[in-house]
Amino acid sequence: MLDKTTDSARRCSPAYETDTDGLAHWTQTHADAWIGLLETHKQLTRALDAELTAQHGLSLSALELLARLAAADDRQLHLSALAAASGLSLSRVSRIIDTLEARKLVARVSCPRDARAVHAKLDDAGLKLVIEAQSTHFASVQATFFDQLDEDEIATLARVFGKFAPRAAGQCDARR
Repeated sequence: MLDKTTDSARRCSPAYETDTDGLAHWTQTHADAWIGLLETHKQLTRALDAELTAQHGLSLSALELLARLAAADDRQLHLSALAAASGLSLSRVSRIIDTLEARKLVARVSCPRDARAVHAKLDDAGLKLVIEAQSTHFASVQATFFDQLDEDEIATLARVFGKFAPRAAGQCDARR
């Protein structure tokens, strides 16, 4: 979560300016930073999603859900836990699980502690696919992102994004 410290040493110059008509515009440096972040995310996720879809028939979101199931105890999680962990809506998770279930990669099972609750359980075919898709995904992220940066730039990005989401890598299980 964003640290809202008011320490003046951490404050930067105003990010925007207002023109004579009262319209706000980012300063050039702030536009390069903010819009650059948004455009980079958009371009990378579109390219990575297209590659996963073409090679494995999976979206990035589907791969994330499969990977979370693979890392979970007994390879299963409550659908609401999947939604919370992935940041997707419960209805979106349910639709993705429907698709994965139709492909016989996961099964819906009753929660052992609450018969009203439903878990998604990864089966052996799903585990095999997630391992293959992760290999493709990691190689693509390496080529399209990390190979474009030097070690100092990667360390800088880690420090910067760590301020906004300090425990993100641990919550996502960075080994995947």
